[in-house]
Amino acid sequence: MSRHSVHRTRWDRLTTDELYGIVRLRNRVFALEQHVSAEDFDGRDREPDTEHWWFGTEADAVGYLRLIRPAADEEHPVDAAAPAWVVGRVATHPDHRGAGIASGLVAAVLTEHGHDPVVLHAQEYVAGLYERHGFVRFGAPYVEAGITHVGMYRPGA
Repeated sequence: MSRHSVHRTRWDRLTTDELYGIVRLRNRVFALEQHVSAEDFDGRDREPDTEHWWFGTEADAVGYLRLIRPAADEEHPVDAAAPAWVVGRVATHPDHRGAGIASGLVAAVLTEHGHDPVVLHAQEYVAGLYERHGFVRFGAPYVEAGITHVGMYRPGA
């Protein structure tokens, strides 16, 4: 398949070409563009429930996000149900920004998992993207990897 579309799979089902495309995109955005020095591959990618979502072809990801189960101490609004999922590692190739790719990936995830509460830690300058999908900010902004972030929560539907 060479047509750009939304793809989803778990670690044990990723092909080497799919993994290569995801790694290239995450490296380009987080290491080369944003200069994040923290370890990108934290072991969570390989967990059995983790879902890898990307937009592109099977071998060329131009948009990506990772959906993981929350840690026991995952922050969320105190008056809200604990999240069932955490969206993270959202990245769009610079040449494809503004085309709605990240929004489309979030929408696809919520179509599949929107009945569950979801949390994410957004770079503050893109929080509006998630607000358009029903996420609300919680807590004070904080700096992670030199970038201001804000906690965001979406209750299950």
